[in-house]
Amino acid sequence: MVQTGSIATDPADSQGPAKAVEGATKGGTVKLLHAAEFEHLDPQKIYVSDALSMATQFARTLTGYKEDGTGALKLVGDLATNAGEDVNGDCKVWKYTLKDGLKFEDGTPITGADVVYGVSRSFDPEWGVGPTYIQQWLTGAVEYNTTYKGPFQSAGAEVPGLKADGNVITFTFPQPQCETPYAVAMPTTAPVPQAKDTKGDYDRKPVSSGPYMIKEHAYDQYIDFVRNPNWDANTDPIRNAYPDGIRVEFGIDAEASANRIVANAADDQTAFMWANVPAAVLSKTNTPEVKERVKAGPSQYVEYTWINTDRVTDLKVRQALNYAVDRDAIIKVRGGTDQFGSTIISPTIAGYENFNAYDGGPTGNAEKAKELLGGKTIKLTYAFPNVPVRQQMAAKTKEVYAKAGIELVLTPLDPATYYDSVGTKGNQYDLIRGGWGADWPSASTVIPALLDGRTIRDKGNQNLAYFNNDEVNKEIDRIKGLKATESAAEWAKLDKKIMTDFAPLIPQYYIGNYEITGSKVGGTFLSDSYGHLTLNTMFVKP
Repeated sequence: MVQTGSIATDPADSQGPAKAVEGATKGGTVKLLHAAEFEHLDPQKIYVSDALSMATQFARTLTGYKEDGTGALKLVGDLATNAGEDVNGDCKVWKYTLKDGLKFEDGTPITGADVVYGVSRSFDPEWGVGPTYIQQWLTGAVEYNTTYKGPFQSAGAEVPGLKADGNVITFTFPQPQCETPYAVAMPTTAPVPQAKDTKGDYDRKPVSSGPYMIKEHAYDQYIDFVRNPNWDANTDPIRNAYPDGIRVEFGIDAEASANRIVANAADDQTAFMWANVPAAVLSKTNTPEVKERVKAGPSQYVEYTWINTDRVTDLKVRQALNYAVDRDAIIKVRGGTDQFGSTIISPTIAGYENFNAYDGGPTGNAEKAKELLGGKTIKLTYAFPNVPVRQQMAAKTKEVYAKAGIELVLTPLDPATYYDSVGTKGNQYDLIRGGWGADWPSASTVIPALLDGRTIRDKGNQNLAYFNNDEVNKEIDRIKGLKATESAAEWAKLDKKIMTDFAPLIPQYYIGNYEITGSKVGGTFLSDSYGHLTLNTMFVKP
């Protein structure tokens, strides 16, 4: 299934309320069973799929997606009256007008200044996390915060290229940015009231602009979301907000969550999980009663092992690592619901081309890896989030690579700060577990985000290979200048070149989703924007 994106041109598409879900009822509380605390809830810091999925309920953005689980994403105005106005027809100036009647959870009106302030926070160099499209586009620079450093370090200064006049927000870019309507759907544009900004503590309790707000947050234990009384369904074309509440319970690993939801005890009939049912529980999902509660399908996410090219500088070593990987074994540890993957770009993205630059077969080729290593034994550190399924995958990876004379030193890291750690330049990890999905239906949000060396900074890197090559950077610029109809195939060619000539990472598998709900959860499907069961249409069955 290839995802398709369209931008709504009919203003009616951006009006609320959201289309009713057949058979839906209002009330009750749904419950997310989750392994670990969200890395961030501060909208300008969010960039991991579980938090992105959660943020849809408390952090509205200028635009957002209407979707139905078929792969078709329609971009509409969320806070804004439409998907955006290209003022001069050259993609350099974009105007957004906020809808009337928008309010924060305390009843304060949401203004253009609140959106601008939210974006301004994303410039802070101390944060180093979250998407960087808008910041880089506004400044025309990869190092977007050399002059303006956000509201805390550049107090009183204007955000480059961004202005608010009442409820009208204008983005002015030095270069054409025709995908702006998609970029402003990221949490970067979520409004933040300056008077309520608690800076570092905003992660614990952000002020809601969506249908739910945080009532109580016991860090690493639970979060209780309740209705935001000042959310107006008539302004929202995306969210139905059927449940009265959403409870998130942390510290429950995927196996325990899956077992509880399969068992379907009274307290768990409204539960769901945002992780795949693991291998140990998979067979229990095959009965008809349980199978009907499973939502399965492809996603835009790809799992990689990044090779830190600052530390692993020998191309032959990187190629050996690619030849030796046993994808079949890793996929089985995950439960067997993923697909063999050998490319940077997911098959769900237009232009994808299937190839394998290091074809060791499904179980890898240890002898070819040994040949490339010249008989040497090497030792490498391998970083991964310290949760059970990742521990099991790391142990299997260590076993696999040992056959090729590659010794892995397993380095488990706190999952709540994992991407902060591995995204810091100069870290001590040779191999890094990571995954990525297109931010919108285009490979322009994959290869440039992951492998443009000019994006490397001190903190918050998505380029976890720390890969920087002038030839690749120039090709990225060339392809970015093409029309979407022309660029798709060119991204696929660049994918092949990067893997063949440089091997800065090891594609492992294309992530397939296999998530499960309790028997009283209705209306949900796998979101094509964030890959998890969507909360937008979820309801509690009577």
